[in-house]
Amino acid sequence: MIIDTDKEISFEQFEHFISTFYLQSLTELREMNEEDGEYDATSSDDREGVMLNTEENVMTNVNMTIEDIDKSEIAKLLS
Repeated sequence: MIIDTDKEISFEQFEHFISTFYLQSLTELREMNEEDGEYDATSSDDREGVMLNTEENVMTNVNMTIEDIDKSEIAKLLS
């Protein structure tokens, strides 16, 4: 999916992007844990752990992206 940064995105587009990114990240983390022998699909604790770690990673990425927004862009919007 290519996002045109010069156009506003809808909430539905945002939801789709976050959902896709989360599921992709979830798959990658599960695969990494499987390779390391640290994941058992029959264990609800392992599944929950991968889900929580993925959620934390996604939220960290979102927070870092927000923090990296040029402060002058924010000031321009708020003045």
